[in-house]
Amino acid sequence: MNIRQLAQFSMLLALSVVGSYIKIPSMVGSLALDAVPGYFAALCISPALGATVASLGHMATAAVSGFPLGIPIHALVSLGMAASALCAGLLAKRSLYLGATAGILINGLILPALFIVIPAFGMPFFLAATPSIMVASLLNVALATMLHAVPSLRKATYVR
Repeated sequence: MNIRQLAQFSMLLALSVVGSYIKIPSMVGSLALDAVPGYFAALCISPALGATVASLGHMATAAVSGFPLGIPIHALVSLGMAASALCAGLLAKRSLYLGATAGILINGLILPALFIVIPAFGMPFFLAATPSIMVASLLNVALATMLHAVPSLRKATYVR
């Protein structure tokens, strides 16, 4: 990792922590705009960087919120956020809209569906939490996609 990449990672992670304080009302309590920098990084810089920022951003939001679902569950969600940003970034190389759609669906629908098999959560949690998680996912990915459309931001993040 060179100095430029380290600076980009640091700034995006800092923005993710700032985003963790911008809450999206929900029953979950840990939904925020923390994933915008992660998805932006996945779309504009590299899917791996985006996955890292999205994962750490979720942990920042969970910490700020007091880990409402417990540390182990938030660690699993953090891995899911990484997978969502990674897939979005990889698919965006083919089509930006395909990548954005994948990010929204993985984070907003598939990730919550994994909670169905956890006895403490189950189907009631999935049905109650999914609408707000889907809205949060849509907001995070849409904002990142809009930022991707700004030519000066794409130029500034270009990795040579």
